[in-house]
Amino acid sequence: MVDTPPAEPSEKPLDPRWWGSVTLPVGGVARWRAGPSTVVAQRRASDWRVWHETEPDAYAVEAERVRRVEEEPPDTAPSARFSFAVAPDTITVSPVLADRPVIVRPESPLSIPPGERVTLYASTPVWMALELQVRRPKRGSKGPSPVVLKELPSYRPSDTWFGPSTREGELCYAVRTAARTDAADLPLRPHRAVTPLTIENRAATLMEITRIEAPMPFLALHLDRRGRLWTDAVLLTREVDDDTSVKVTPGAPTGGERLAEPRDTRSFGQTISRTFSRLLRGEN
Repeated sequence: MVDTPPAEPSEKPLDPRWWGSVTLPVGGVARWRAGPSTVVAQRRASDWRVWHETEPDAYAVEAERVRRVEEEPPDTAPSARFSFAVAPDTITVSPVLADRPVIVRPESPLSIPPGERVTLYASTPVWMALELQVRRPKRGSKGPSPVVLKELPSYRPSDTWFGPSTREGELCYAVRTAARTDAADLPLRPHRAVTPLTIENRAATLMEITRIEAPMPFLALHLDRRGRLWTDAVLLTREVDDDTSVKVTPGAPTGGERLAEPRDTRSFGQTISRTFSRLLRGEN
């Protein structure tokens, strides 16, 4: 069911669950806010116009559930414009995880003694996916089809190349995080998803961690009962022979719900294991 929020502004505390759908008449304007990122959309007779603004504070905690607003759209040029013969009347903005792996850099290096196992909780920005229900005149069509028009970062991390050379490796995002060891210490930030990263050192020597690759395209996105976003958990194991393995543990938090499926459902073990090995050796 599509939620059509009221146009009147609210003085109540903002709900961290900022995403949702809205149906607009021609000329209608809607707004979403997730942390530092604000999206404004206007429906025209034959197009949708979207404005996207991001504040410099990567850890802003404001959130605004989608609602119609009785105001004009920004007087700047739209960030995107999508044209149709007749513009659909319903737009949805949803949270999705990053489209690349994210290199998580703890604020200070972490050392794990032999035989120890530690879980770090790292948060990364989500993207805001814009989706319309588009009717296509096809034989046998049973109704409108969802079409994702664009994905906008709630806060765009910096780019980084990760690999032993410019020919071998992949383009990733990079974030710096406190990487807390107690989930209770995590602040609730509506535009960031928390990934539990468990690192197990089965080798006989100390393991030093300066960065970890979080395989975001292989993880699903979940919501807990407080409105916090989570991903699947990741287990990274350094074996006795210094080989490594990576395992994703699917599952929503207790009482939570699944919001988005992994972008990539292929097996990724070998690729990620080689990447993690390079991380442990301190390579780029």
